[in-house]
Amino acid sequence: MNKNVIYIVLVICAIVHSTGCSAKKDTQPTIKLVVVSAYNCDSCSAIDDTIEYLQRIDRALEIKKVDIHNPEGAMYVSQYHLWRIPVYLFVDGNGRELYRLEGEQSRSEIEKGLSIAKQRITNRNKPE
Repeated sequence: MNKNVIYIVLVICAIVHSTGCSAKKDTQPTIKLVVVSAYNCDSCSAIDDTIEYLQRIDRALEIKKVDIHNPEGAMYVSQYHLWRIPVYLFVDGNGRELYRLEGEQSRSEIEKGLSIAKQRITNRNKPE
């Protein structure tokens, strides 16, 4: 019985190895949008609508909203030297800043920021 189990496991491993079934590298670089705001910020009131809009136009965009009054939000303020809120911070998969928008922004300005971030990450990942 044990020999049969070992045999089955070896066959499965051989099939997986021969067909090249492995985790594929993501060919599309990751862009994350971190929206830094505060619960008592008057100009932050439209952020939720903006986030919903951005998720509709770019489903691949990872969006995270943080409040400066929480430890995670305070970490972003410190790490990225943020002075105004709201901040729309576009970062790559490693957390490196690609672009930022500070203060109240229109949807078109945020879309423009996303476009700039995409261009920067594409240029950064081009082979030399």
